[in-house]
Amino acid sequence: MSRCAVEKFATFPRPRPDPGNGREGFKDDVPMTQTFDIEALIKLRKQTRAISDALKVQASDYLSTLALLIRPQTFFGEYLQGAQRSSGRETQHHFKELKELYDRIASAEPFKLVNELEVPLNLISTTPELFPLEYDMVLSQSGQTIRITSPVRWVVGFNSFDLAQFRKVIKDPNRSSAELYRYVVHYLVLFYCLSKSPGMSRLFEGLRFPVSFERLKDFGDLPFCVISSPVRSELPDESVIRNSTQIAGNTSFEELVGHENILEMNDEIRQRLLLTIEGL
Repeated sequence: MSRCAVEKFATFPRPRPDPGNGREGFKDDVPMTQTFDIEALIKLRKQTRAISDALKVQASDYLSTLALLIRPQTFFGEYLQGAQRSSGRETQHHFKELKELYDRIASAEPFKLVNELEVPLNLISTTPELFPLEYDMVLSQSGQTIRITSPVRWVVGFNSFDLAQFRKVIKDPNRSSAELYRYVVHYLVLFYCLSKSPGMSRLFEGLRFPVSFERLKDFGDLPFCVISSPVRSELPDESVIRNSTQIAGNTSFEELVGHENILEMNDEIRQRLLLTIEGL
């Protein structure tokens, strides 16, 4: 499968890389220009956690309800370990595309796997789960790298294949190639199944939790499925991030969501209906 073949799976136009945050994705973290005192920041963090937890519960519920539609058996049939033989031609086509995708991505940086794609595929887990979307931000004055977490967007993976652990495996100089292979294959299979199921994307968009396919820093050309919520998160000024991490004694920060962000939510159905009757 060519590079263009991966790009065409995206449900939205591919966003431009944001050099400020070190990730490839939608730039939903418009800087907050207000000056925060510590009490205001603590309050906003509490609001962020409450909003994020509520949104994640809802997104996870939608994902678990629709999980039966994410069936690797439908696409790969007899190419999966323990699966029954199928009609053949269609599953051959899907497996060929998956293999081309694997050969191109797995052999390149940062994976550099020499393993062939095994047949049959041994999928340890096929239950989808949401993992935090994280990226690095370099503070302009100090040059310090801060790990930023989005409270309103999540990466979809199979459970038992935590995204943070995947990143650790990649960076481990003594990593197990077998373990790295399993991570790459499971995320590729999930991407393939979701990208070939446009009905799923339409369902999630209708539920106001749109799906997109993005590449994340540290993972080369491996595409990930990202679920976004209808609320936008923001980053405060760098000075707030710097002071907050210094007080906390760590190098991590979470984007913020508050009352104003909720009020700014758009009702897409209302907008669509207004456009429908405009001029009638």
